[in-house]
Amino acid sequence: MALVATVAALLAALGGALWLAARRFVGSSVRHGGGDSGLMHGKTVLITGANSGLGRATAAELLRLGARVIMGCRDRARAEEAAGQLRRELRQAGGPGPGSDAGEAGELVVRELDLASLRSEEPRLDVLINNAGIFQCPYMKTEDGFEMQFGVNHLGHFLLTNLLLGLLKSSAPSRIVVVSSKLYKYGDINFEDLNSEQNYNKSFCYSRSKLANILFTRELARRLEGTNVTVNVLHPGIVRTNLGRHIHIPLLVKPLFNLVSWAFFKTPVEGAQTSVYLASSPEVEGVSGKYFGDCKEEALLPKAMDESVARKLWDISEVMVGILK
Repeated sequence: MALVATVAALLAALGGALWLAARRFVGSSVRHGGGDSGLMHGKTVLITGANSGLGRATAAELLRLGARVIMGCRDRARAEEAAGQLRRELRQAGGPGPGSDAGEAGELVVRELDLASLRSEEPRLDVLINNAGIFQCPYMKTEDGFEMQFGVNHLGHFLLTNLLLGLLKSSAPSRIVVVSSKLYKYGDINFEDLNSEQNYNKSFCYSRSKLANILFTRELARRLEGTNVTVNVLHPGIVRTNLGRHIHIPLLVKPLFNLVSWAFFKTPVEGAQTSVYLASSPEVEGVSGKYFGDCKEEALLPKAMDESVARKLWDISEVMVGILK
């Protein structure tokens, strides 16, 4: 009986997965955040973490719209490899490759995240997309001694954004897009242990870093009022990427997990649509400090709108990254 019940459950799961997959296939031609080729012509976009997953898909979509896309990276070899693959894929799709004189395809550039180099070589920056992230890793620290998830997901982008604000302001109207997660709901900001040295829970610390992304966005929007630089934050949904590489899935469960993820999780292209929308759509021109999902504004929990916490986090982050001594 147990075997029959297990088989029945698997068949039910398979049937549900196939039904949902069929629905998604029928609706897969709809691009929420897309637009006409050439929409971003003449615009320069910097994307962190653009060599894989969501960032790579975002880069491809913005290239299709004619943008000059800079893949901001720390590992140049991996970024160059990803850029080469992107160029080949775009050519195979039937259009001119990035950098081509023909058509409206954008230009793809690889840059190491050297701020001195970026500021001297780039005359303008129209869009900054803070996309790179790390998910539920074992306890480890960055080179500067910060807990890895808080350091990469929040502090790294906090510093990068602040160092590029001058260029973004001189290029205005310009936009900043921050990728967060719905999992922010399970985090809180513990100012007594931001580095998780007293207690570390990898799930909680990821949620904390994503809540920090939202608080940072809202405080930055307040500080940027009147500059014609906007900043918005989004959650992409559950996306099939390598972000979960630190999650251990038992070997026997993997086939079912792969089936469920194939049917229920978004593809990177689907997950990238809100990032593309916020980077390019005329509909959000002048909109700032808002939280989006599936290309629509969504409500936030009160803890993500606490202005006093947002300001305190900003002040402490400035000290942590060395902007203020």
